[in-house]
Amino acid sequence: MNRRGFLTMTSSLALSACAGGARTVSLSDVNRAGGSIVPILVVSSRNVNSDGSLGSKRGESLAFGRYDVSVPPNRKAGNVRFGTFRANARKHFATVSNELFPSEATFRSQLKAQFLSRRAGRRNAVVFVHGYNTGYEDGLFRFAQFYSDIGLNDVPVHYSWPSAEKLLRYGYDRDSMLFARDGFETTIRSVLAAGAERIVIVGHSMGTMLIMETLRELAIAGDAATRARIGGVILVSPDIDVDVFRSQARRIGTLPQPFVVFSSKRDRVLKFAANEIYGNTRVGALQLDGELSDLDVNVVDVTDYSRGVLGHDTAITSPAFLKIIGNMRAFSESFGAGASRLSDDLPSSFMAVQDADHFDVGAF
Repeated sequence: MNRRGFLTMTSSLALSACAGGARTVSLSDVNRAGGSIVPILVVSSRNVNSDGSLGSKRGESLAFGRYDVSVPPNRKAGNVRFGTFRANARKHFATVSNELFPSEATFRSQLKAQFLSRRAGRRNAVVFVHGYNTGYEDGLFRFAQFYSDIGLNDVPVHYSWPSAEKLLRYGYDRDSMLFARDGFETTIRSVLAAGAERIVIVGHSMGTMLIMETLRELAIAGDAATRARIGGVILVSPDIDVDVFRSQARRIGTLPQPFVVFSSKRDRVLKFAANEIYGNTRVGALQLDGELSDLDVNVVDVTDYSRGVLGHDTAITSPAFLKIIGNMRAFSESFGAGASRLSDDLPSSFMAVQDADHFDVGAF
């Protein structure tokens, strides 16, 4: 596909997916609809607008807050719908309440309360980092969808970095991702200081580069205590040059475990980036030819579940694949035992490729 055709297609999809409109509903609306609420603690390096909302520019300091997100009932897994003019709690994702805290101390206090409401050994957090061309609420709602669809019960924390929210501002977003590294490191330290026993980090697209760069910073700082409490990393469609990724992994040293990369050969966004922007393979579009077999990384090929036009977020939007990773704990724990353990857990869904660290998830 040529550059003009790709940009026309993705522009149309972006406009249809991110149509504006009211995105707030009341608690009574949610109760009547039979929906659920995901309370998400937020850290953002975006600017704060005059009306108190988070914008697309780079903030001078971190913003901390909480957003309670309404998840509609009886929806198709992987689907996120917004209201065009008025949000409907039966159909649309929306916010029930939101608050920006006066300080990081308030953020930690709220986190601590959530951790203490869980018994020891279960006081964990899952931190989500969005990708390129993502508005603040778009990233927030996508996290709520993923969190709900796979049945997570760890405390959810969203790190939102300043995306321009425009398809042709890739350069701005890439610079913003680098700008946001220190803020993400602060987020990790703050969540741990609030009482998290362990943190699982989930990133999508360009957000995965931010994660890898921050892990690299922690390694350079020699902060073994913080690194030891990162209980896993999941990179979905990582927009990272494969050589850069290998260099990052070597500098990080011992990678958090499990360390999972979801890749698809049908990811047209990353193919375009590789061919038209960078000139080299992206990690999220690996062909599973053993490029990372010398690293302690589990690469999972989800090509068979890529049904959309772009195939860039299969692992977090495919209903069929979400059913598999709904058992994420058993799924991730299996990696340490290799392909034989995986085949015992999911005999109809997994097939080893090349070696025990590379898997092809087929729709058999």
